[in-house]
Amino acid sequence: MKSKKSKKFFRIITITLLSVFFLIATLCIAYFSLINVPHHNVKIENDSYNNSYLNTYSNIMPRLARVGDKLYYNASNDFFKYGTYEITTDSTKRIYWEGPSLSGSYINLDCASDDKLFDSIVENNLIKYYDFENKYYREYSKISDSDNENPKKLFVVKKQIYCCYSEFCDYGSDFYSTYNLYRQTENGTELILSVNDLDFDYISALQFYDKYIYFIAVQRLSDKEDSDIKQFVCKYDPDNRKIIDKMLCFEGNEYSGGIKRFNCSSVVNDKIYGIATNQFDEQSGDDNEYIYSADLKNKKSNLIFKSDGSTIINSYEDKVFICVENGNDKGIYSVDTATDEVTKIFDKDIDINGFYIVDSKYLYFTDDAYFCLYRITQDGKTLEKVFG
Repeated sequence: MKSKKSKKFFRIITITLLSVFFLIATLCIAYFSLINVPHHNVKIENDSYNNSYLNTYSNIMPRLARVGDKLYYNASNDFFKYGTYEITTDSTKRIYWEGPSLSGSYINLDCASDDKLFDSIVENNLIKYYDFENKYYREYSKISDSDNENPKKLFVVKKQIYCCYSEFCDYGSDFYSTYNLYRQTENGTELILSVNDLDFDYISALQFYDKYIYFIAVQRLSDKEDSDIKQFVCKYDPDNRKIIDKMLCFEGNEYSGGIKRFNCSSVVNDKIYGIATNQFDEQSGDDNEYIYSADLKNKKSNLIFKSDGSTIINSYEDKVFICVENGNDKGIYSVDTATDEVTKIFDKDIDINGFYIVDSKYLYFTDDAYFCLYRITQDGKTLEKVFG
């Protein structure tokens, strides 16, 4: 017969083991709830192209990309749930995470094709893509430009791979100037645009429509830092390497009063849509952003929208949309490219940061914490939560 002491010891051990078990189970459940993100029953469309270039251009540091029928999303500002997620019609799973962190790290989503995520920076003339299975960047091809091994920016427009050599433009305008643009062909790398062949000091804001390239070109009228300039919108034929049409959109001094810095955000049928600001005229107190259309065919520009908030222009094929992230005009708008009429299609009380179009049916945006991801149909009538 067991003694009373042995029975008491056995009970203590049993209670201790059970307590440890339940503590571990509770901690596991709590940790799982902290890192788990629910899957939302949304269908991921697989369209002919993923709009990667325009999403990157519009958002600078894009957090959403589509590869085939999968979305890749970089969720931020959550100690346990940040990271890169793969979202399909059937599941939501995190594919890249480096443990609990305040800052977080992610897969670069700047450059997506129909079947790959590329590294957007080309170093030593090597193009690399992300190997999801082994979780590292693998060599894809080499740029045959042995005379220039400077780092280049890689991007994909529809199914065509391009790369450009750019430098920060130090002429009072805070954007990058493109010097050389290359495209990959079956026979190697082809130089299709060089600022050295043009009668301009620098070009920027490249956009692609049909078989043509559109960009902003600046001609300085003297060597002074505050020189007067002429700013043009140009249409360029890359096959014949020449400008086939252009339109003057600003002439004067960037540091004087008036609207400046028209960019080239979207193009539809020789009509260029861009944002202009008054940022160099500090005395005006004008913080508004102005959206213009520049019609190359008629050589006319038209102010179509004005906002006190931060604006984003994005488009998919022939459809153009405007997103206002904050301010009195916050919401999403569609643009009738035939008449330039702007119509508000979404104005629900949801904070908007980032604006993405990855298929022909939906418009995607994130919340102000860059964590939750939403989408609306392009008529603005149906809102769905995709992540978070």
